[in-house]
Amino acid sequence: MRRLTAMFGAALLSALAVILVDRLGRSWESRVAVLGHSMEPTLRDGDWLLVDADAYRNRAPRAGELVVARDPRDPRRLLVKRAVSVALDGRVSIAGDHVAHAEDGTRIGPVDASAVIGRPWFRYWPADRVGKID
Repeated sequence: MRRLTAMFGAALLSALAVILVDRLGRSWESRVAVLGHSMEPTLRDGDWLLVDADAYRNRAPRAGELVVARDPRDPRRLLVKRAVSVALDGRVSIAGDHVAHAEDGTRIGPVDASAVIGRPWFRYWPADRVGKID
């Protein structure tokens, strides 16, 4: 019975997420999964996020904002990180929140502004962590 209740709760939360996304005029097309621990405690391994691809269309990310960017070391790979600084030319230095779990313990980048593909704004999985993220 508990498992059935948990499954119903997860389905309900997912349905509410779909309604929220629809009301905000955003799409399910841009989404990413978090792998690893470098963004803890904000984001955890296994979190699934919706990405607002228009967030940085008319402006560069500000220091402190979350970004999804192509990895400058392997452009096929996406990174979910925090903007640390933005240069006058629009390039963005990014880093994980949890220094002990960062891949090399340092900032990544700077990455070109064109490598920043959006801002993660909503966690839709796991069910117990569904909600807006900052």
